[in-house]
Amino acid sequence: RPHGIGVDPVSLIGKQLTRVRRSRTHPCITLNLSDGTAFQLLVVGYDPHYRGVPKVLESDSPILNPRAASGVADLRLTISHAASITLSDKAFQVQPGSGSGKEAGTTKEDRWTQRHAAFALKFEEEQGWHCVWATMAEYDGRDRERCVFRNYADVYLDRLQAHPAPHAHAQAHVNA
Repeated sequence: RPHGIGVDPVSLIGKQLTRVRRSRTHPCITLNLSDGTAFQLLVVGYDPHYRGVPKVLESDSPILNPRAASGVADLRLTISHAASITLSDKAFQVQPGSGSGKEAGTTKEDRWTQRHAAFALKFEEEQGWHCVWATMAEYDGRDRERCVFRNYADVYLDRLQAHPAPHAHAQAHVNA
């Protein structure tokens, strides 16, 4: 578990995944299980009030990355393996040159290897691993297709706390 936060993914082993829902507004994927529990894949350090560099959860799995317009997939798959893993990817930043003469207007690109935590699952009914990781990217203000910064953030699993149902008398009061 990155930074010691969240729950151990091993706690999902043997459970049946019934729904995957991707948030449209935040880097978050919710996993609903047949026993009524729910877990979320989240990005370490993400704060919806202070978003900073835009963060996105990416996946190599159509199961963990529902393509439906609703961002929801209903399924019945038994989790056989679950883990927090470390990936190593190339990050980069493009900076405008600050030189004069021949170097004026040139850009400088820095690249480095970034290690980051990701989440991976295997199902009894499917072959191969299904992985989710987080990217952070910024694009050129004039050319929205041109990425000028790309890095990676850590992903963790946390249990979604169910909100208790309101008391009957409180509900009656609201409807009165």
